Amino acid sequence: MSIDETTKPVVLTPFAAYARYFEDLSVRLADNSFAMKPGVIGTIFFAHGGTPEGRQALLACFDRFDEMFGEHLVTGKDTDLGKLSRRDAKGVEKIRRAIIETPFDEAVSVIRSSAPNSKMAPDYQIRTLTNITNLEDYTSPEGWTSPKGREIGYSYLKFSVPMELVTRPEGQAQSEAFLRYLCEQLDVRGGYGGLSAVTAYDYHNWQAQEWAIAQRFSGIEIDACAHLSTHEWCPDSFDGTEERMTAYYPYLNPGSNVGSWGFIKGVNWYTLLGDLFVERLGGDAELRKALDRDDILIERINHCVLVRAGPFPRLGAPEEGLPEPYVFVNEVLRVLRNPKPDGLHLYDPHLPNADSKHARSWEARFDRWDAQPIPQPPKIVPPPPEKRRNSVQGGSPCPEAGWWYTHAMQGSRRYFKQGEIMPAIEGSKWGATYWIWAPSQDSAK
Repeated sequence: MSIDETTKPVVLTPFAAYARYFEDLSVRLADNSFAMKPGVIGTIFFAHGGTPEGRQALLACFDRFDEMFGEHLVTGKDTDLGKLSRRDAKGVEKIRRAIIETPFDEAVSVIRSSAPNSKMAPDYQIRTLTNITNLEDYTSPEGWTSPKGREIGYSYLKFSVPMELVTRPEGQAQSEAFLRYLCEQLDVRGGYGGLSAVTAYDYHNWQAQEWAIAQRFSGIEIDACAHLSTHEWCPDSFDGTEERMTAYYPYLNPGSNVGSWGFIKGVNWYTLLGDLFVERLGGDAELRKALDRDDILIERINHCVLVRAGPFPRLGAPEEGLPEPYVFVNEVLRVLRNPKPDGLHLYDPHLPNADSKHARSWEARFDRWDAQPIPQPPKIVPPPPEKRRNSVQGGSPCPEAGWWYTHAMQGSRRYFKQGEIMPAIEGSKWGATYWIWAPSQDSAK
């Protein structure tokens, strides 16, 4: 055996990881059923869940999941406080109607699942908890107003499929295709996807077990309480003080106080970045440049960029160490995390879990030992950075309507319409022609 062979890092495929560690990733009940099972999840946070268009898109996502995996889905829930129960065709239609017909000032909270009851972990599931929209103008006791039609917060959607499914290439392709479909249909602002220990719906009973598994396997996502973390992703700001606000904004209003800056949770196999986070990294081009490697997939779908760290999800078992593609992606994206995250579990002083202290170390698990501290967010929303525009080579269509100039010809400043071909100047001493954005006459001097 050569030296290279002995020092080559161990990489477990999903098939190898499943075969070796299924029992370690599971919690069996006395009747041999499972309260926790390994699966592949997709968790997203999206806007417009409290609008007619958002609800129609959400219904399309549930219908697509049913088309793909409906043969496994036997139970469901159509209200937040409802009981998970077996569903025939009429029961499924009731869930569909709840998505569309629930008033927009009330949250939609529905589930389709393969679990026979709430005590057993599902193999297949899709669930959502939406945000709400003001049906009329609201005036707070402090005097600030929230106008009719304004959304409050982000919505949440999660799906999971069994880990066994992605041990086959066609199964992995199905899981990835559905994640992309969600990004095509919904206004996704962030999220993630990868391996997770999927718990039963009485998840509060299994926090300690989920925490123990996540400590041992770095690729496992802690996600039982993901529906409680929408505020981490969602930015907002206000005027006045926290005790006496004079105005509230469900976005970052320049010059106002930061309420929530908006953070990602970390990285996994898939990390989904809304425009807010992409802009903080310098834009699409800078992100692609920073992550330019053959095994890293970067794909934009509407207002979201999907970053895939490696060709398949990694378990991060002890013999593997930290999955190197995850470490590589984390080095670029880590600045988007919260330096002081909230806990990832419900508070329980009697059992170890992902409280705020543990959440901070867990989210930093892919950081290099010499990584710099994550910067603290500002307290006042800064003005937006000036938009950066790349130069355009002559012969190319104009990317943005406005005034442009080129050094290749004196007096070249002119207005181009978007899509208009920007000419190449022949015989110029400057060589190839490049057109430069000129917002004012001074810019062309």
